[in-house]
Amino acid sequence: MKTCHNLFFALLLLLVTGINNACDNIEPPYMTHQEPVNDNDETARKLLLEVFTGHRCPNCPEGSKQARILQDFYQDQLVVITIHAGWYANSTAEPFNYDFTTSEGDAINKHFGIEFYPNGMVNRQNFEGSKALAPGSWGSALHVLADMEPGFSINLSTSEAQSANTFNLDVNLRGLDTPADNGEYLLVAMLTEDQIIRPQRTNDPEYPDGYIPDYEHNHVLRKGITHVWGESMGNEDLWGTDPVNKSYSFSLDDDWNAENCNVVVYVMNNQMEVKQVESLPLIP
Repeated sequence: MKTCHNLFFALLLLLVTGINNACDNIEPPYMTHQEPVNDNDETARKLLLEVFTGHRCPNCPEGSKQARILQDFYQDQLVVITIHAGWYANSTAEPFNYDFTTSEGDAINKHFGIEFYPNGMVNRQNFEGSKALAPGSWGSALHVLADMEPGFSINLSTSEAQSANTFNLDVNLRGLDTPADNGEYLLVAMLTEDQIIRPQRTNDPEYPDGYIPDYEHNHVLRKGITHVWGESMGNEDLWGTDPVNKSYSFSLDDDWNAENCNVVVYVMNNQMEVKQVESLPLIP
C-alpha cells in the first residue's frame, strides 16, 4: 500500500495546491490501481476527512469532487463526514430553504474556527501549521497519516429497535498498543446520510442560474449519537484482555432515508486528534 500512496502523493504534487479559500481547477490524480484496505484488518489505520461546506457555497461542489477523488483512491481506508455550517449553510427562500445544519456541526465549525468554505480537517491533526485545510492540501495530509499505526480497533454492529425509526448501535473497542501519552480518550458516534437530492450553488457555467437543482449531497452529518465531544473512556481498560463494549439507541427524523444512512464512530484524544475511525451502513 505504501508504494501506491507514494505514487499518489507524487501525482498530488501536480495538483493546484495554492487553493486557499476556493477550489477552482482541481485536477484528478488519474489513479488506475490501488490496494484496497481489508475491512476486517484491525491493524489498518483508517482516516477521517471532515469537509466543511454549504449548499449556498458556489465553490463547494469542487471541494466535494476532491473528496470523491480521494475516497476513490483510499476506498475503505477513508471515512468522510460533510458538515454544513457557517453562513453558506444558512437556509433562505426557495430553492435553498432546506436546512442541512446541525447543532453538532455548528459546534465543530465554531470550535475549530472554520471561516472559509470549502475547508476540511484530516483526523483533526495539524498539517503545515493548521488543522483547517484547503482542498488542495487534503491529499498531502492523508498521505502523511495513511501508514501510521491505528492505535485502536473499532468493530460496529447495528440493529433496528422495536420503536419506529429507532436503531441500536453496538461498539466494540480495543486498544492495540499502549500509547506513549497515556492520556484521556473519547468515543464519538455520528450519523450521516448519502444521496440527499437538493439544490446546490455552483460556479459551473453549465448552470446559468448559478445552482444545480438536483445535486446529490453525500456523507451529510445528520446528528450526534453521542455528545459531539464524545464519551470519556477514562475509566475503561482499553488495553486489557477484554474489549470495551458500548451500546447506544437513537432515532431518525421522518424525512431521513435509513437505507442511505451510515454510522461513523471514532476515537480521539483530549487534543481532539482522531486516532481511529470506523463506518458502517445503518442497514447493512
